[in-house]
Amino acid sequence: MHHSTQTRVRAMLALLALTTGGLAATTVVAETVTGKINGHGCAHGGHTCPADELDPHVAFEPDFVLQQADGEYYFLSNVPRSAKVRHVLEEARATGEVNDRYNTMVVDELQVKENGAYETVWTQEAQQAAFERIYEDGWFVFSGEAPTQ
Repeated sequence: MHHSTQTRVRAMLALLALTTGGLAATTVVAETVTGKINGHGCAHGGHTCPADELDPHVAFEPDFVLQQADGEYYFLSNVPRSAKVRHVLEEARATGEVNDRYNTMVVDELQVKENGAYETVWTQEAQQAAFERIYEDGWFVFSGEAPTQ
C-alpha cells in the first residue's frame, strides 16, 4: 500500500513538473490586427458608423474598436478614447497582445494609414513617458499649493 502511494505521488509530481514547465515555456507573441476604427455600438450591430468624423454620433459612442473587414472587432483596451476618436473611420493597424476570448487587445503601437503609408499615432511607450513627465513636472499638486518655478 505504501509503495503504490509513493508511485502515485511521484507520478503527480512528474505531471506537475511537466505542466509547470510547459506554462513557463509559453511566450506571448505580438499580433498585428488591421481594420477601421469604428464605434463599438455600430460594430456590435454589424455596421459602420459614424457617417463621418463630424457626425454627432461620435459623442454618444462610449468606446471605439478596431473592426476588420470580416466584421470581427477588437477593443483596444489601453489606448485612450481620445486617440481612437481622432482616427475614427480611418484604416488602422494595431500591434500587441490579443485576447480572443474577450475580443480585446493590449496595444503596443497604433498606426493609421495616411497618404498610402501607415504612420504611428500612439504607442504604449510614449503614453508611459507622458505620464512620467506629468508627475516629474509637478502638474499634479496634491497639497493645494501652486508649484514654484
